[in-house]
Amino acid sequence: MGRTLPRALTGFAALALTGTSGSALPAPAGPAASVAARTPPVSLHITRSSGDSVQAEYRLARPTRALHFAPPLDGYRARDWKSLPGEFRWVREGDGERIERTDGKPFARLSLDIPVRYSALEKAYAPFSPFSDGGVLVYSGHFQACPALPCKGTEPLAVSIAAEGETIGVGGKRSANTAAFVSREEGTNVYIGSAQPVPTSGFLAIVDPALQPVLRDHLLESLPQSMRDFAAIYGPLSITPELYVSLDPKPPSGTSLSSQGGTLPGQVFIHLYGDGWRKPIKLGDVVWLDWFFAHEAAHFFQRAGTNDVIGPDSQAWIHEGGADAMAALVMRGRSDTERSYVTRRIAEARKACAAGLTEVALNAASRAGKFDLHYQCGMLIALAIDADVRRGSGGAKSLHDVNRRFFATVRAGTPWNGRSFLDAARCTGLSAPTLATITAITSQKLADPARQIDTMLRQAGMDPAAP
Repeated sequence: MGRTLPRALTGFAALALTGTSGSALPAPAGPAASVAARTPPVSLHITRSSGDSVQAEYRLARPTRALHFAPPLDGYRARDWKSLPGEFRWVREGDGERIERTDGKPFARLSLDIPVRYSALEKAYAPFSPFSDGGVLVYSGHFQACPALPCKGTEPLAVSIAAEGETIGVGGKRSANTAAFVSREEGTNVYIGSAQPVPTSGFLAIVDPALQPVLRDHLLESLPQSMRDFAAIYGPLSITPELYVSLDPKPPSGTSLSSQGGTLPGQVFIHLYGDGWRKPIKLGDVVWLDWFFAHEAAHFFQRAGTNDVIGPDSQAWIHEGGADAMAALVMRGRSDTERSYVTRRIAEARKACAAGLTEVALNAASRAGKFDLHYQCGMLIALAIDADVRRGSGGAKSLHDVNRRFFATVRAGTPWNGRSFLDAARCTGLSAPTLATITAITSQKLADPARQIDTMLRQAGMDPAAP
């Protein structure tokens, strides 16, 4: 099955709505406030006049010699973001890129014509996720820019959007024709189109109308089921999240059942772009979608538990591997098909984790471009903690109790890191031998990763051959 599921980015974007007209950033109070203080250093104005492209205009409060972006997105901007021929050029710089005039002169406005099409990017969300009915999901994070260095790519950007005759959905609100907001941190998805959200159990959903009815109905139940499962354990959420499922109108041939998705605050989204989605599908062949939704639902409860605090990428085994483990635990309680799928995922993770850790330590995996190890090894660690704590408590406690304790300590100000997470596990009943092995796996380069992973599983009471 050919599919692409890049890691779900779990940064916690802040989004400030500013209404449907006027300045995208609030002006400071008082008559003495300067024009410079009232005007954002850079703003973006997006116009959608046709279904095939958008016009993006950056306006700067002061002229600059370059507009800076991070990260470089595999050269996507240089390929697709077009200005007048010969007037501007893209230049790679460090971990990012910049656009500048070819004559080196400063500029205060930059107009770009950008095609609305899906682009699969390595470890990054797609800028556009088109729907078959002409709607589109626009990811604002890749548009955030800086008029000067340093530029992290998370700086606030005032955004206004004009799409005549269409509805614009952003920040849980919908407006006709125009909208304005501030995109910050890792951004948000903005819906532009004519579809109306369908209320489901705990969700507002926009699902592509061209999706097969049997798959559409299943997806509208799969995510709410995971939300109910976790709500029964961690308590209900205080928000009503949005679900976006888009089906690419022009799928590349030979891409079968390809997809990309993830979560942003208040949103779960997945883009289906393979040609196989239009062929008859058996639900048993796409159980990985249930895993995807269970994983993403877990992120909502992680965020709710910590008030949106998250650790660095070097510690992603806690939240990414933890979300996979949470998905495994709830799916084990469902059908035989889902239980078999969970068993297969764990076996695959054991092999992949052992192979990956022969090359790099887990705490260096992100820097080495091996981020998937946080999913694979992190899930094994979390499931070992679950099994060990259950055994030690006679079934009275589990990984969920560890999570609740950890979330509470993070809310109280304890840093989100491996030490505080494992301390929460120890206080919940994790045995000393299992704790020692996990500490080694998460903090140092291993001489024999396969042996140490199997040792961890055995210490926790799991059978490495049939986890």
